[in-house]
Order: sequence, then structure tokens, then C-alpha cells
Amino acid sequence: MAAVAILLAAWTVSGCRGPAGPVVRSSNKGTIYDTANERLLKSGEALPLLEQAWLDDVDVYAEPVAIVGWDRGASTWEVYFGTNRPASESSTEDRTRFGNGMTEAPTFGRAEVFIPGRRRGVDPQREAESKGSDKGSDGGSRLDVVRAVPFDEFLAGVQSQVDRSRQRDVLLFVHGFNVDFDSSLIRTAQLALDMPFNGAVVAYSWPTQGGVFNYDSDEPINARSVGPFREFLMRLREGLSDDARLHIVVHSMGNRIVLKGLSDLPPTRATPPVDNLVLCAPDVGLSDYRRWAIAAAAKCRRVTLYASRSDSALIVSKGKHAEQRAGDAHPPVVVEGIETVDCSGIDATSFLGHSYFSGNVDVLADLFMVLKRDLAAERRSHLKASKGRGGAYWKWADSAPNDRWTWHFDHLAAGDATERR
Repeated sequence: MAAVAILLAAWTVSGCRGPAGPVVRSSNKGTIYDTANERLLKSGEALPLLEQAWLDDVDVYAEPVAIVGWDRGASTWEVYFGTNRPASESSTEDRTRFGNGMTEAPTFGRAEVFIPGRRRGVDPQREAESKGSDKGSDGGSRLDVVRAVPFDEFLAGVQSQVDRSRQRDVLLFVHGFNVDFDSSLIRTAQLALDMPFNGAVVAYSWPTQGGVFNYDSDEPINARSVGPFREFLMRLREGLSDDARLHIVVHSMGNRIVLKGLSDLPPTRATPPVDNLVLCAPDVGLSDYRRWAIAAAAKCRRVTLYASRSDSALIVSKGKHAEQRAGDAHPPVVVEGIETVDCSGIDATSFLGHSYFSGNVDVLADLFMVLKRDLAAERRSHLKASKGRGGAYWKWADSAPNDRWTWHFDHLAAGDATERR
């Protein structure tokens, strides 16, 4: 009953705010790219106009180096991870399992994550929930391999992915509240696939206890996870080659760990250690956010904040803490050096309007333009500048470009090419 009351309170408050003005939907056609074009580019057979157009896309739509299996749109991802969860007693030589306890230092590892074919932005069923249980391409998402490894092996694996990628970039995803270990790695692979992201793929999993009734328990665990995460981040960044571009995407309560961890890092070198930091629906109070954000932003080349006034989970958190959350765009929170993007005007199809960063194709497309095309907000034509009480921010003015891409994976034993959009 308590959980029901929480949800009803969130929806009631959200309704009192009134609906956000929807964006004008259009057929904002974007790029159409096929990796088979590379054969024509290499052979010199491409027409001059097509060659120039393809050169703009050949790196950003290259086939992901982290995909190690591909079969009619079902993919297997090699995901490297760090965690301050301890390995459980049920671990075996073939499979390391992690529980909800907490360690003071990070553990490193490698996993293979299977994502079944489905529409972009749609959460895949877990294997236990799916009708297919034969580990075929029609089954649910799952972890096929999970193994804790020494740091040197972890780092060598991540660097190998960087070396094989076109833009030498790394995606590090940090989850939020109510996410178990397996789900954190599945979400990381899903995000990389749906964005799409073709560089190295890394997850960090902190020991959230899971379930709406454990929110109070998660807050002190979250705070104690800052140290292990900071150690993980420093070792990863210092171990990677200098030209590796590290992008951090973080959701919900995970923003507290990342912002505090970054703000506590030693003074930045000439080149910021983080290329892009993307704060998705941060469940961070304004006082903490303003205290941490400026110091964290100094460690990053660019920081983007996605917020929404329709985020019911953050409305509940605001009531609990008696303080607006940074991801609540009522009103939009603006801090110097951070590009705030108000997502209220786009369709909120995720549960409680809290996971739109991975469930909404417009936000996925915008995230792709930030990380892969390296475009500031002023260069993303579907956004428009707006002026609020706290300063300038960005709003959706149109649907994001509807890109379509086709991958072949000729180097894998997998089958048919699949177009994604």
C-alpha cells in the first residue's frame, strides 16, 4: 500500500503542474547509412557527392567493436565493468555473481551481454520473463559470461576496444536506484546498441538494494560508494591512452556518486579527464548539485543535463527531501558551464517518466549527437534556446533526426544484416 501511495502522490502532483507543451512532430529525416558503403569508399568507386556525405558518417556509424555476436538483430556485447558489490558465495569458476553487499574498493571484470532483437528504445525482456528460454535469438536479455578479473586484464580489454574503434572513445554508464547487477550491465549494452555507440563499453554497478521500499537504505550506501567509484574512475582514466575519449552517462541517484566523485578528483590536467558527462534525470538536491556541479564540470570538456517536469519519480523525491531535484525541470536548473536540456515536451513513455534517456528515441538521437557527432546544443537543430529564471537552457522544438543505419558484421559468423532506426 505504501508503494501505491507513493505512485499516486507522484501522479497527483505531476497532474497539478499541467501538461508540458508537446513539441511539433515532423518527419525530421536524418542520415541513412549502410556500412557496406565502406567497400565503395575504399575502392574509390563511390560517386563524389555520395563520397562526401558518407565520409561524415563512416566513423560515427561504424560497426560497434564491443559486439562479439550478431544474428538477425540479436547482439552479444563485451562489456567491461567495475563494482563495489562483493562476489557472492554462489559464484563459480565460470560465473562470478555479485550480491547487494558493499566493498570499500572496486572489483573489475568482463561480461558478455545478450540483447534480443527489438525496436529501438524498448526494454528487452529478461530471459526468465521471456517465453524463449533456449538461448536462441528469440530469448530474453541475459548475461552469458560474468568474470571478475585483475585490473591489468580489465584495462587491457578496454584499451583493446579503444584501439579497434574509429573515434577512440569509451562509454561509461552508471545506473541509478533500484537496479541489480545483471540489470546494470544489460542497461549498459542496451544503451550502447540503441544510441548507437561503437567504442569501448564499460559499466559501473554500485550496490543499490532494489525495490521502492529500500530507497532510504540506498541513500547511505550511495554516499559510501563515492570512494570506490572515484578509485575506479581514476585507475581507468590513468590507465587508458591519452587520446582515449571518456564519456560518462549517469542516471538518477547514480548522479550523486559521479558528481561527488568527479568534484573530489585532484585538479585537472591540461586536457580534462572526461570528454562528455551526461547527467540523466539526476536525483540530486539543488544544494548538493550546485556545490558539486561546478567542480565536476571543471574535470569535463562538456556537461549536459537532461531534465523533465514530468518525472514523477523526482517529484516524489522532492517531497521526501523538501528540495527540488536537479533533474526536475519545474523550473529548469541552470548552472554555468552545463547545458541544460528540458525534455518535458517530448513523449514520456517510460515508467514514471524517469527513464526517458534510454526509452525515448528522440533523447537517444540527441545523446548520439552529443557523444558521437560532438555537437553542442546550439548546433542540434531540433533544440531551441529558452530563457528561464535561472538562466538560458534548451527545449525541444522538433523531433530529433530519424537516422537509419545498417550493420553487416562480415567478420562475425552471424547472419543477415539488420537496419536499425
